[in-house]
Amino acid sequence: MSFLHLPSLSRRQGWLLPCRQFSGIRATLRDPAPSRINLNEYMVTLEKPLGIRFAMAADGRVYVHALKRGGNAEKSRMIMVGDTLKKAGDPDDGDVVEIKDFGDTKKMIEEKSGSFSLILERPFSPYPLNQIIHLSDLDMLYNKGRVPIATWNKNMLASNLQAPGGGGSSGFALFSPKFLSPSGWKLLSGDGGVTSLQAVPKNVSAPISPIMSIFTEEESGDGEWAYGSFPLEEYIKALDRSEGELYYNHSLGMRYSKITEQIYVGSCIQTEADVDALSNAAGVTAVLNFQGATEAANWGIDLNLINETCQRFNVLMINYPIRDLDSFDMRKKLPFCVGLLLRLLKKNHRVYITCTTGLDRAPACVVAYLHWITDTSLNAAYNFVTGLHACRPDRPAIAWATWDLIAMVESGRHDGPETHSVTFVWNGHEGEDVNLVGDFTGNWKEPLKAVNKGGSRYETEVRLRQGKYFYKYIINGQWRHSTNSPSERDERGNVNNVIVIGDRASVRPNIQQQKKDANIMKVIERPLTESERFMLAKAARCIAFSICPIRLAPK
Repeated sequence: MSFLHLPSLSRRQGWLLPCRQFSGIRATLRDPAPSRINLNEYMVTLEKPLGIRFAMAADGRVYVHALKRGGNAEKSRMIMVGDTLKKAGDPDDGDVVEIKDFGDTKKMIEEKSGSFSLILERPFSPYPLNQIIHLSDLDMLYNKGRVPIATWNKNMLASNLQAPGGGGSSGFALFSPKFLSPSGWKLLSGDGGVTSLQAVPKNVSAPISPIMSIFTEEESGDGEWAYGSFPLEEYIKALDRSEGELYYNHSLGMRYSKITEQIYVGSCIQTEADVDALSNAAGVTAVLNFQGATEAANWGIDLNLINETCQRFNVLMINYPIRDLDSFDMRKKLPFCVGLLLRLLKKNHRVYITCTTGLDRAPACVVAYLHWITDTSLNAAYNFVTGLHACRPDRPAIAWATWDLIAMVESGRHDGPETHSVTFVWNGHEGEDVNLVGDFTGNWKEPLKAVNKGGSRYETEVRLRQGKYFYKYIINGQWRHSTNSPSERDERGNVNNVIVIGDRASVRPNIQQQKKDANIMKVIERPLTESERFMLAKAARCIAFSICPIRLAPK
């Protein structure tokens, strides 16, 4: 979801719509406040019926839950699901009032005619559409079944939220008003033990606040509600496809999970209070942080303050940046990360492993540690960590680093089963007879027929072990090398293409730009042989105990 910048959009995409073009819609720019301008806010004027279904979250925020198909809100092409309703009012007198609670919104939706000016705010991060239907079950969880619930569409909510015999536009779902007050929140939380949202333990939770109420205009007919440009049926299919997707919400604060007695994993430390919670509540004595300084600054985090706070709480802080969303950087640095973790655990530290989101780099280190050090299969280690902590570690990067470690202690070419799958690509002319030949095809004697993938592209997929290989192509009977892939000249002066599969792990990895290659290389994830498991454990420990420059203080 991109941020809305009205001036440029109005010029290029027609977002400012004259009334004569779209009946019932008028979009205008909001006058900037003299003291503070919120660039994510925008104003839109709509005729009744608005065609918006609103929801109130447990934090009191009123936001757009869905848009009616063909309604005025959808026609405006401005309003998106997840936008927060900030103010509303009569466009004729120019008076808009701040939306503070359900009552303010209810007055607006009860009006049968006229027009309303709405000021909405676009969220800073993409709204997790795949959470909407599932969060409807939280309505029942918080309500504890104490009041009846009506629904406007049988297909929309889970069966336990359906009103008996309900269907069509049967009104709106609403919890008793007492649940919207501070005392009502105590009732919802049970036993009156929770006095505010801040008191909830900081573990992994849903990325958006639980829905407290859902309300819409009363209209005849079923109507068809959509999310963005999705019709209901398409949205439900997209929901099934997106099951398991994760979203990071920085405003929720630090979130973490316990993996073992000595290992915790989670999102970045944002405040001094987070350090206090880790030290006193979780008993953490060391932090392994993969977030870079620039990355932290972009999120408004003062790393110097966090480091000083860790020293004050006698928590050892180790910063070892890994570039976010960079699989190659993760692969090269992962052996060193696992080595650091092993050294810390050997010193009896309780370690908190963190990155910005807590979804990728940090859990990948834990998965690799379990795989390499505890002799757990990659699949079992991955399932164990993801079962305890909602995350998406870079599994291929872990598999790549695994073979790099094994190569570190091997002598010569790998002797076990194949470790990588390579798709050799030839870009020539349509209708050519293309064959691949190399020292891996029966020592240049057994060419492999390439498959035409359309136009001038030909591909041949080969499974190979780690090592260095030479190859060429036979095009219409003539031996040629590809200019789109690396090549070398042999001792006879012949030019052959060359491909190096895998690399050797190192304590101080040299992160160099990979050479341009038209071929596609993928790692093979398979159960390791007994010999490979032995070499993996040996290499991982060699890396760990070669970390001399870093002093790891005892607990």
